Amino acid sequence: MSDEKPVFVVGGFRSGTSLLCSLLNQNPQIALMYECDVWNFPRPLLAQRFRRNWAARTEFFNQALSRHRLTAPDDLKGLEAIRTPVDLYRAFGRLKGAAVSGEKSPVYCSRLEQLHQMYPQASFILVWRNPVEVYRSILKAGQTSRFFGKPGMLSRMIYQKEQLMVQSGRIEKNGARIFRVNYAEIVDQTELVCRNLSNFLGVPFDRRMLELSQADLSAIYPSPHHDHLRRGVIERRTHTEKLVSPAVTRKLERFHHRWEQSPANRLKLPAMPPTQTEPGSVEFAWHHALGRALTVYDSLVRAFFEFMPLPWLRVYRLLKNWVVNPPSGTLDEKTSLLKDFKNHWFTIGFATALLGAIIFCHLHANPHLMFLLFYAIPCALLALVVNTRWATMFVLACAIIAPIVQYDGDPDYRSWEVFLWNLFSRFILLEIIVLTLGRIRMDFPKNGHQVG
Repeated sequence: MSDEKPVFVVGGFRSGTSLLCSLLNQNPQIALMYECDVWNFPRPLLAQRFRRNWAARTEFFNQALSRHRLTAPDDLKGLEAIRTPVDLYRAFGRLKGAAVSGEKSPVYCSRLEQLHQMYPQASFILVWRNPVEVYRSILKAGQTSRFFGKPGMLSRMIYQKEQLMVQSGRIEKNGARIFRVNYAEIVDQTELVCRNLSNFLGVPFDRRMLELSQADLSAIYPSPHHDHLRRGVIERRTHTEKLVSPAVTRKLERFHHRWEQSPANRLKLPAMPPTQTEPGSVEFAWHHALGRALTVYDSLVRAFFEFMPLPWLRVYRLLKNWVVNPPSGTLDEKTSLLKDFKNHWFTIGFATALLGAIIFCHLHANPHLMFLLFYAIPCALLALVVNTRWATMFVLACAIIAPIVQYDGDPDYRSWEVFLWNLFSRFILLEIIVLTLGRIRMDFPKNGHQVG
């Protein structure tokens, strides 16, 4: 427990926390770091933070130090005295002579109780936004961001908002200093919100807080989904396309009704229709369990970057960026499988016929002969001509079919342990080939060899 008084701006993904953080940082007395995520860490391992080469690891993970001009990317000197997150916040505050400092991060929705336990005198600014608007913004961001395009974002969002509501109510009962604000208020009543927040934080109001066009956004990731913020205009973002399906809209309205009825609701959320019901127990349990699992996974990934050898991490990120996560705008942009088939029906048909011929030969050959190289041919063809999604489907088919052929052809293979081992091994080997060839395919246009 500490007598420190950091400030935390917390709200779910795409809830307006970036906008509010940018406005608050226009006040020379306020210094909020942008998503350093130093608390996104498994609790049993928190004591290991800020040890050894923590600065190099923090910079490698998300460039938090250079983004906030605490250091240069290639020079991490001058941070030797930092031993706690508050030391880091205070160091950032000294750069602008601010009286209060802290951090803005959406992932802290599930860590409010932990933060209040560590810092009972901390101030919490909680941002809320209509869940349908939030999910629409997530889907829009997912068109250009690989993070927001990941599976499970709906459950992540629901879990975040549930934790924000539940944990904020608990810490408020224990005396936590909380300021709740709605995204609509930030946009429509900017001056009133900024004045009230200045009073809440005990600093003078500064009219520069109303000038987003003059805000320093250098700490914010240069991602396309932040382009609207970089326009420098405080206004709602409208999406013309229909992104959220009616079924998901109804689901989010049920959860909204649940949160609107919560005792921790201090935002006077718009009341749902009287006929609106709350989510069922199975529906709630599913999203809660999945959202929690994905949140724990995120913290484990953060721990992975803290404890694995840095040379390993550099190789891992190099391979991930080169093979798994190529830049947006490449040939493998998201299209439907049907559209892929229409564009490449001949190649896909030829690969299917080729796979059938290989299976036929394998069925009539000595089961001890290794056919892995032959199974790789149709997969490689699809990876080089179509895309890795179609190639991966063929990889999965090959990984299943080849062990079945061996299972039927030789008693030595008639063991489920052997079958599963062979299936898994084939899938890994063939998928490595497919991902590598898929990434090579994306480099073809750079060399003047357009494929497709």
